[in-house]
Amino acid sequence: MREGIKYKVFSKEEDRIHKESIETIRTNLGNGLKFDLACEFVVVEDPKLKELIVADALKIEIAELHYGKRLPLAEVSRRLGVSMERLLKANDEMIDDVVNTAGAFSDNASPGKRPTTH
Repeated sequence: MREGIKYKVFSKEEDRIHKESIETIRTNLGNGLKFDLACEFVVVEDPKLKELIVADALKIEIAELHYGKRLPLAEVSRRLGVSMERLLKANDEMIDDVVNTAGAFSDNASPGKRPTTH
């Protein structure tokens, strides 16, 4: 697990750009483009924001194709035109994101306490 991760908090404008960019990438993929080419059509002035968008889009595709549709990672790699090394790294980051988000949610929901039911 990656330690000391700090997640970016998007402004309203960054959130809008993120959502629109992800939608563009997914549309391009649906039209048959490979992942990197699909991402080239996204124009974002902030290079760090674009890097986050591309990383998130890849994680979304992994989640849908591998975990949702149960395609083997090798098939996901082939379909997206992304190396297995890159795909595995993104998959590991995605799993870490889920664990960290779940842990943060749990900590915020009941700090120092176990959940109780009534």
